[in-house]
Amino acid sequence: AVAVLISASAIAETTIVHACQLLAVPGEDVAAEHSIFIDDDAIMAVIDGYVSASDYPGAAVIDLKDHFVMPGLMEMHVHLQGQLGPNNDRDTLKMSDELVAMRSLYYAQKTLRAGFTTVRDVGSQPQSMYALRDAINNGWIEGPRIIAAGGVGITGGHADVSGVKPDLLSKYTSETICDGPYDCRRATRHAIKFGADLIKITSTGGVLTDRATGTGQQMEADELREVVLAAERMGRKVASHAHQEDGIIAALEAGVHSIEHGTYTGPEAIKL
Repeated sequence: AVAVLISASAIAETTIVHACQLLAVPGEDVAAEHSIFIDDDAIMAVIDGYVSASDYPGAAVIDLKDHFVMPGLMEMHVHLQGQLGPNNDRDTLKMSDELVAMRSLYYAQKTLRAGFTTVRDVGSQPQSMYALRDAINNGWIEGPRIIAAGGVGITGGHADVSGVKPDLLSKYTSETICDGPYDCRRATRHAIKFGADLIKITSTGGVLTDRATGTGQQMEADELREVVLAAERMGRKVASHAHQEDGIIAALEAGVHSIEHGTYTGPEAIKL
């Protein structure tokens, strides 16, 4: 059966994994002593028993006969460029973009070693994150597959910079901060132009904003609709940070594809 699936000419590019215990499909029983054939990052066949490496000259063999093997985990909401702590403000001022990129590589590799082979980064300095994503995709460095978001938010909203003096507020304001439906359409297209795999919006306020704007709805319905429309026109999905139910409902009615957090959701939002 394997010979049918994998031609002799392709064997040189094939990796064979000998798995002691294999959870091939989550929810199904664990199988014992199987061989997994992988070609170009795709699983081509899973067969019972350990095949002989001599029958497949040129194939790479990974011996996991004393290991439990399962599909890679996926983490759908990460921020690989940092972690919360008492030095966040200091790091923002003192760490260069290049050093932040190096730290994000460190966190990406820790995440991979923890078993997460795909992550969705929904809030990082975009160009550094796109570069990390592309370097991993090119095989230059090891790390999880990254689906990287470009952020779109409104002036003074949760996605906008806060907590620093006015001249730094101006300096750090992103070009994808927008106001009104057509400006938010522009911001969405801008994020996609510069490399976003998906769009991350903030339909409500957030607890990490250093100004008293609450956790209720912030983006208006027409702004939300335009972001979703512009993203979908260009083959992108939209994830919405949303805490209170009013902003969750507004985002869902606008057609967003996922709600992040959903902290204070309720029956109406859950039904939507």
